[in-house]
Amino acid sequence: MEHAPRIETVETVERHVTLPTDLEEAWDLLTRPEELSAWLGDEVVLDPTPGARGTVLERDGTRRHLVVHDVEVGRRIAWRWWTDGPDGVRPRESQVEITLVPTDEGTLVRVVEQLAAQPTPARHAEARASTAEAWSHRLLHLEALLLVAAAVRG
Repeated sequence: MEHAPRIETVETVERHVTLPTDLEEAWDLLTRPEELSAWLGDEVVLDPTPGARGTVLERDGTRRHLVVHDVEVGRRIAWRWWTDGPDGVRPRESQVEITLVPTDEGTLVRVVEQLAAQPTPARHAEARASTAEAWSHRLLHLEALLLVAAAVRG
């Protein structure tokens, strides 16, 4: 298992949504290969296995590389991801942890992304704002995916 290297964390972005479903279905939505492109990015390769490498092509064309570093099947997945910068620099490296918690209403999906230090306060503010907006959209897509799955089942 590859351990996540520590990054100099400046700030943490947290988003959450409660899905009206059980842990098993929520986990499937988060990790099933055919569902990933419906909520995480346009093209996604993500194997929920510690040490697995993958990629996410986001809707805006940004390509992220990732390494999964921790998994508790049905409960939690964590990875480190980054975009390629000039000369191999990783300008937007961060760590993501998604945790599932059963509730009376269904399953709470909690996302925490730890942002790496940025070279200037303006770049830091931009990174924080874009990260928060991106997770809000991803979780909205995850909710929609669940609704579609429920409608298909009847």
